[in-house]
Amino acid sequence: MRATGGWLVAGWLVAALVVLSMDGRLPAFLAWAVPGSLLALGLGALVRQQLAPSAYNRPSQPERHLVADDLGRPLVEVIAAAEREALAGREEVPDGHLRCRAGR
Repeated sequence: MRATGGWLVAGWLVAALVVLSMDGRLPAFLAWAVPGSLLALGLGALVRQQLAPSAYNRPSQPERHLVADDLGRPLVEVIAAAEREALAGREEVPDGHLRCRAGR
């Protein structure tokens, strides 16, 4: 259905261009439509670029992601980095159990 609708719109556009060329108004239409379309596309691209998040404001990746992205690293190092990160937010209490620092 989507392809049929596209062909239908394209057919109407071609028919409209043929009628404009037979009437002698095609050059005037193109002189107005082409710069207008280019201006709209350019403004849209500029707005999209300005609204995109900056690469410099992104939070840094955790160490385990950086280690895991390096395919030359052995799996043991990746697991160790993940364990270090998991234990960084916990502390050992006298009874030998681990407690979250945020839960104080």
